[in-house]
Amino acid sequence: MQLFKNRTLLICYSLLGLYSVVLVYSASLQTALVRYEVSAHYFAVRQFMFFAAGFFLLLFISRFNRKIFLHERTMKWMYGIAFFMLLSVLLLGVTANSAQRWLNLFGLMFQPTELIKLLVILFTAAYFTRFSTQIEKSDRPLMFYLFLLLMLIALITLQPDLGTAAIVFVIAMSQLIVSGLSLKRIFKVALFLAGVTAAALLFAYAFHPDFFSSTKMDRFSYLAPFDQENQNAAYQLRNGYYAIGSGGFWGSGFGSSIQKLGYLPEAHTDFIMTIVSEELGAFGLLLYLLFIFIFIKKAFSILFFSPSTFDGLVACGVASWLAIQVFFNLGGVSGIIPLTGVPLPFMSYGGSSILALACGLGLVLAGERRMKKQLEEGGNDAL
Repeated sequence: MQLFKNRTLLICYSLLGLYSVVLVYSASLQTALVRYEVSAHYFAVRQFMFFAAGFFLLLFISRFNRKIFLHERTMKWMYGIAFFMLLSVLLLGVTANSAQRWLNLFGLMFQPTELIKLLVILFTAAYFTRFSTQIEKSDRPLMFYLFLLLMLIALITLQPDLGTAAIVFVIAMSQLIVSGLSLKRIFKVALFLAGVTAAALLFAYAFHPDFFSSTKMDRFSYLAPFDQENQNAAYQLRNGYYAIGSGGFWGSGFGSSIQKLGYLPEAHTDFIMTIVSEELGAFGLLLYLLFIFIFIKKAFSILFFSPSTFDGLVACGVASWLAIQVFFNLGGVSGIIPLTGVPLPFMSYGGSSILALACGLGLVLAGERRMKKQLEEGGNDAL
């Protein structure tokens, strides 16, 4: 079937899904039985359902005509949905772990910021494709785009969710850099954003001092996790170290993790890679990274070889999304950077992340299909 012609991405998605389901089962067994008093298979079954739904969503998105996203009305709808979802989180969101990041939709918990990443990728690609001529001639369209982007980032920061705000910023900036702007204009954008960041920090310090509260500063306990004064703040990070250190290269064996037995709370979410490292060792981590590398390589092939500006910018956004989120998660659990609370793509338990990322891969698959067709026919569609 034509639908399954480009099989590499679909096969990798399916294999990574099975890998994730098995490891979520191992990491969540204790939590499911003891903390939530549900079946030992509860989280693994739900993770499988998320991946199955994501598979069909990936195929569905891959059949979209890119011209749909380039309509001005569609662009307004994408930005409007993103803006009002974030506003709804601030007004009606559910608070957990000192952050208001979730919406309760008919009993289902949904994290809008995962969908926001996808919408920002599509909006940015459509904006720089549709208004490329105006952007080349004037700074006004570029400054207007930055204003719209900073509005979304500000709403995410207020949740507060600095990790996701940084991810959205990096995604958008990566697309902006490869959009064809001159170095001079990129430098002007950098100066403008530096000024806005400095002004925002000064404003927060003057009018919202609790933004720099000791609770938020505890994130920097990763610099000295074994100090006596950081015993509570760095508790999870230390236990993550114990898990990673005891795994070696091959691990202690599937299902044999000690840290998941109550030492790492909800080890099947943000800290799942520490359990993978403990049970399957560095080999388990490298296997996961191989799948992510294949996804990013697919996206970069579109960025470099597709004649379509839109497909190239979308591919750049998805590749940046995967790369920066993997770095933030692994960097946090290994103590390289502060903990951000972002999930590990296609590995941490959670439907919002898996479904949004599956849509992103669907866009990459669509770009690959169009690129191969255009190159075979000798076309040069610039859109």
